[in-house]
Amino acid sequence: MRGRPLLLAALLLAPASAATPRERSVGPVWPIRVLLKEGVERLTVSGTTAFTVSDPATGLLMGHYRAYMPVTVGAARGGLGVDGRAFAASALLVEPVEGGWVRLEGRPYRGVLRLHRGPSSRLAAVNVLPLEEYVRGVMRAEVAPDWPIEALKAQAVVARTYALYAALTSGQAPYDLTATTASQMYAGAWGEDGRSDEAVLSTRGVVLTHEGMVIPAFYHSASGGMTEDAVEVWEKRYPFIVGVPDPFSAGAPHHLWEETLPEETVRRVLTAGGHALGVIRSIETAGRTRSGRIQRLLVRHASGMLTLEAKAFRQLVGWEVLRSTNFTVVPNGAEFTFVGKGWGHGVGLSQWGAKGMAEMAFGYEDILGYYFPLAALHRLPER
Repeated sequence: MRGRPLLLAALLLAPASAATPRERSVGPVWPIRVLLKEGVERLTVSGTTAFTVSDPATGLLMGHYRAYMPVTVGAARGGLGVDGRAFAASALLVEPVEGGWVRLEGRPYRGVLRLHRGPSSRLAAVNVLPLEEYVRGVMRAEVAPDWPIEALKAQAVVARTYALYAALTSGQAPYDLTATTASQMYAGAWGEDGRSDEAVLSTRGVVLTHEGMVIPAFYHSASGGMTEDAVEVWEKRYPFIVGVPDPFSAGAPHHLWEETLPEETVRRVLTAGGHALGVIRSIETAGRTRSGRIQRLLVRHASGMLTLEAKAFRQLVGWEVLRSTNFTVVPNGAEFTFVGKGWGHGVGLSQWGAKGMAEMAFGYEDILGYYFPLAALHRLPER
């Protein structure tokens, strides 16, 4: 496993419990690096208070700016340019003064911004901030803040655990997570809300572990009736995350779904994905997992037959179109109707299931214990 050693067996000595007032105000400070943008020609930064721009390698101060004063950063000969002034630096640090927020393209973020010059003189922006502040920015982007508080607490714990696992295993990469569903949604300070903040504070530092190690606490929107074994999605990497029956997510608006696509549309997206084929005659399933999700699909067409993993088929057709791989294909003339259940990969916590359990008066510890039966809750050390 790449990255910093997972020496948390020696660190996570205390089981999770309610945070004391001091713990809620201090808490563990674990830095998280989030990729916000990449591959752009220029970036506009500012701050809600005065802010500075400096070279993180040398500490050289390149400018001190007033609150809300926009500054444009772009590539320059030999380095980076700040409002037209060229500096021999490959990266810049944008840091607020007096506890304010930095802003990227108008959106506020806690912590600092690191701007990097990459290939073809394109720029990338990475937000570096403490773990707990990062989790605050995830919450409203992932679940509605008016959900039951115990469901919000469960979401806070999985978001925190997932982020810490990513930070511990990112190795020499320039960031730990993205701000999209490729990792988990992150909206910066705009992702915060009073109720979800309370869920973060009341679970401060609590993470899921297996045999003393932080786990990748995967989650999804709704399972469709049963969560998935992680080994079915990520091969043999996470045998300690197992599927469980999930009647609690039945109230999800996408518990059942249906999508009809013309044969021509399916053929076009498969061809665009590198699978040249003739007119599609049938789409058949070839094996299902323990949870009912399809393993492979057989696409019979005029020029032969294509065998494709169901998750690859779903990716090509579109995550928002085929909401999961738990579906049945119904031929309908020149169209195919996909009748399915749930939304997402199905591994770990079902967000709508957590909501359903919270509405039945289950606490967040019970919710997490149900969806991660082989894991334990521990509180991170202060340092």
